[in-house]
Amino acid sequence: MGMFDDVVVEGLKLEAPKKLQKYFQDSGAEFPKGFQTKDLDNLLSTYTIDGKGQIYLTEYRPTGKKIPYVPLSLGRDGRSFLERLFINARVKRLCGKHSIPKFTQERKATKVKTNLTQTFEMYTYEEVGGRYVDLTYSVIAVSGKAKSIKLVNWNIEDAKVATKRHASKDAFNKNMEDSFLKRKIFQDKWYYPLLKETYNPFVFFARMLVQKVCGKIIHWSSRWYGV
Repeated sequence: MGMFDDVVVEGLKLEAPKKLQKYFQDSGAEFPKGFQTKDLDNLLSTYTIDGKGQIYLTEYRPTGKKIPYVPLSLGRDGRSFLERLFINARVKRLCGKHSIPKFTQERKATKVKTNLTQTFEMYTYEEVGGRYVDLTYSVIAVSGKAKSIKLVNWNIEDAKVATKRHASKDAFNKNMEDSFLKRKIFQDKWYYPLLKETYNPFVFFARMLVQKVCGKIIHWSSRWYGV
């Protein structure tokens, strides 16, 4: 999929054929307001087009206020006791050299007017009423304002294709549930009570020993490089 930017349309009614409008109405769904584009910076930025056609770029600017620094959490720690003990000792040693900040700058999302002059396409592909809907609009922007937004392509997934896709998806989800259940039973019965505290530490420290020995060999043999 790659990188892209988000485009949010606020207060503007986008053109759409009657068949497309009716499908959204019959499905009880709102017409899409969020789109993506690959024609701008592709930095996962968010652009907003307001009711007057003005285009804004969302920037996260410091407010001058400091807030408590919260380290990134990776969720449940699945490592063994010996691994955690070893890693925590290393982290403490490193933190002695590089202290972890207690506070960081607060940043707030701010919409900033752009001076964008470019023609770009924005698209969305989402499931509505059990069928995928594909929309592509062409936007002509001049000096930061959308002068024209035209629908260039649209498609509603065929009902038979959607039914077949849902059946395939249900079968896949059922297989995944069975697979995860078997894995959970194995983990609860064998992995966490036994293997986690025995086999895992052995592999962890054996790998470190092999890496250290290989590093010594490479360092020792480097004297003959270039001969």
